[in-house]
Amino acid sequence: MTNSPSANAYSFKTTAAPSNCTKITEEKMREEAVTIYLHYTKVVLPELAQSEGESRAWPIENDHCFQRVVLDTVCQKAWYEVIPSPAYKNLSLTQALAAKTLCERIAGNLECVNTLNNKSKAWRKKQASFAF
Repeated sequence: MTNSPSANAYSFKTTAAPSNCTKITEEKMREEAVTIYLHYTKVVLPELAQSEGESRAWPIENDHCFQRVVLDTVCQKAWYEVIPSPAYKNLSLTQALAAKTLCERIAGNLECVNTLNNKSKAWRKKQASFAF
């Protein structure tokens, strides 16, 4: 006969987490997603747009343009029709995660910046740029 402990020796008493734990965790996740979104739109995407030798021909290269395109895409309309200004402070967790993911996809060439920019302009009733 072996000296193996019984299953009950490893059982723990579980209690429900305080109700504010979920909110704290969600807020931390939102803050992290917003931080990443801002880093991509302020640093990563503008650097990629301006880098030489890349196969990118993006119609935008400024941080505020990337922020407009990303947030308009997340909202599927002009972001300011959905999110109070300043947007980065008022993004929901879902919006922040979507913005972060979209930035990562743009940086990885998994999304077409030309298409996203043209959709953003259409939602804002601005003329899309033409390349001949």
